[in-house]
Amino acid sequence: LVRNNALHTVPQYAPWVRTMKRRGQQVLLLLLLACDQVLGVVWRGLRAQRLATRVAMRHEALLFARTRATQRHRAASGARLVENMKIVHKTAYWGQMSLGTPPQQFKVIFDTGSGNLIVPAADCTVPGCAPHRKYNSKSSSTSSFVTNEKGEGSSEITFGTGQVSGDFYKDKLCIGDSLCFDANFIAADKMTTEPFQEIPFDGIMGLGFKDLSMGDGFNIVDDLNTRANVPGNSHQFSFYVSDGDDSEVTFGGYRPERLASEIVWAPVKVESWWQVAIDDITFNNMPKNLCNGQCQVAVDTGTSMLAGPSELVDKLSSMVDAKDDCSNFDQLPNLGFQIGDTVLNLRPDDYMDKSASGCSFSLMALDVPPPKGPVFIFGDPFLRRFVTIYDRSKPAVGFAVAKHGDADEAVASQLIAHIGGAPRGGASRQTSAADGANPAAVNLHLDAGLMGGDSAGAAADDDSSTPATSPPPAEEAPAAAP
Repeated sequence: LVRNNALHTVPQYAPWVRTMKRRGQQVLLLLLLACDQVLGVVWRGLRAQRLATRVAMRHEALLFARTRATQRHRAASGARLVENMKIVHKTAYWGQMSLGTPPQQFKVIFDTGSGNLIVPAADCTVPGCAPHRKYNSKSSSTSSFVTNEKGEGSSEITFGTGQVSGDFYKDKLCIGDSLCFDANFIAADKMTTEPFQEIPFDGIMGLGFKDLSMGDGFNIVDDLNTRANVPGNSHQFSFYVSDGDDSEVTFGGYRPERLASEIVWAPVKVESWWQVAIDDITFNNMPKNLCNGQCQVAVDTGTSMLAGPSELVDKLSSMVDAKDDCSNFDQLPNLGFQIGDTVLNLRPDDYMDKSASGCSFSLMALDVPPPKGPVFIFGDPFLRRFVTIYDRSKPAVGFAVAKHGDADEAVASQLIAHIGGAPRGGASRQTSAADGANPAAVNLHLDAGLMGGDSAGAAADDDSSTPATSPPPAEEAPAAAP
């Protein structure tokens, strides 16, 4: 206005015009500086927000893994193998936990082969989430959005089959009524239709090592050891599973009355999965020189199968030589895994699928690449035969014969044997079952069913789509009589 006004041509007004121009320039400069500061704050805020929403990428090789039949049974129908498993054994075990204040209940599989707690989020509308209870952060007074040490605030996880993605949250986690602590987890806003639409549980509680988790503060096993109020053996948890209705997971130790033998301990060789070394594979306690001391085994509570490297599985299938018509079933050997001088044996009904339609070797081929593989997977068939104890402090895995109906001392001596009657040695050691008794341990009942959702256990869970804000309360499993 000053520049275009005729006043600048009048001599007596010239000093005033020059003063106004200088002041205008100063005001303009101040405005530019202020805008620069505001834009800087906005830019830094947007940059921080971008960092906070960086996406963590992970791959879980074991859970929902794709496998193939052994060389000898490749021509057999995959549907037949699955159907045989349905007839003979349960293929999934899950229990109750809660998140938030007030508590929102979820059914989760307790999985030693993965490292994150994952539940569906309230804003997940895809078919993979539809049948399940969902976590509503807005309904919890203790919920907060969190990031890991890398500035990642969300994740995408690819499983053997399927994928999930979601944001990171922290909230109060309770297992049973008394075991509560703050935990970081993933609230999934996307879950692929396969396999999640058909699974009989809502989410996954990973109980593997920190290597499998999203970062600092995301590992449930470490939380149990440091945050959870578990009197006694806070560094231990254990699994007892069966085809009946008495399966359970125990936090804070194990229940001696569930054990029919002493405990064989094997040190963890790779702190990722609960992975231990085996010296060889045996038939009726006779080593077969298949490992050369190089075999590894991951003890995996989230897997419904026995699996191993394809080359070794094909060899075992040929050596077992089970007939499709079951004609030599009674002559099949005990299949053992040697740890030092100790052998953990599986009976034919543990490693074979037997039904009215025939028999098939149930050890599946799964090739896990180095550095974690090659590795055998001890899933549900092994877990039904042995109680497994996971000790974070050593770390080590303990094995004891599970006390099912027929598991007396004579049976236990057949399932845990010493080669040639030799004294214990090698990498294993044994402790008495009574040494780890902890009356304060938390025992959580596990429902049992089929991974596809059609199960006796699932029949009692018809309210799986009930909103998370109004579920029935969780109950701790009563202690069974010794």
